[in-house]
Amino acid sequence: MRSLIVAVLILGSSPVFAQAPPAPPPEPPPRLEASAQFTFLDTSGNSSSQSLGAGGDVAWRPDPWTYTAKALFAQAEDEGVLSARSFAGLFRASRALNERLSVYGQYDFLRDVFAGVEQRHVVEGGVSYLAVDRAPHRLRLDAGLGYLHEERPDEDLDSATLSLGAGYRLEISPTSEFTYEPRYLLPFSDTGNWKFNQDVALKVALNTFLSLKVSHTLRYSADPPEGFEKTDRILAISIVAKMKRP
Repeated sequence: MRSLIVAVLILGSSPVFAQAPPAPPPEPPPRLEASAQFTFLDTSGNSSSQSLGAGGDVAWRPDPWTYTAKALFAQAEDEGVLSARSFAGLFRASRALNERLSVYGQYDFLRDVFAGVEQRHVVEGGVSYLAVDRAPHRLRLDAGLGYLHEERPDEDLDSATLSLGAGYRLEISPTSEFTYEPRYLLPFSDTGNWKFNQDVALKVALNTFLSLKVSHTLRYSADPPEGFEKTDRILAISIVAKMKRP
């Protein structure tokens, strides 16, 4: 009997029967992260067109704060005639309340004369919830209230707003990722003039510094100025340079 007890104790303490150690926690994102991208497409032959795009973003994370800024410029020419030009910018400051919940303040700017938007300014504040944070998936949900001022060729629009958005990231492999960011904006003074934006991107690393990025941006306005289309799309293939600092 004593021999049986000793054998059980030896087997229970051996590495074979020991429980596997818990998985290490995911590494925190870098404290400073920045990227710049450039796009140029040139078509000649039966038709001639050129597209130019440039942009960049930066994220700074002094815990518990996160500051992000983004800018994107796009221009297209058809037969030497300017056919599209837009500039979009965004600044956001958020503060974590716990591992899942945070509050944020945000300023969003758009200028797209070819879509009937001379200037659009949106200031808002809200809450953000990290709904999924399990590799390879990460999903963030946003809800906020704000104020919209939009200058248009026919009449300006000023209104309090409701904003709903999300940010999804799928890590396909250690060198590639897919992102999707939809956003819905509802002006209270004119609910028929709601707006929807989405950004879809696939990024593949070429080396530790450069990546190839294919992106599609959609901007939809339910009630654009007379003579303008409701939907604008930007498809881009870009080279992205990225820098990280722990």
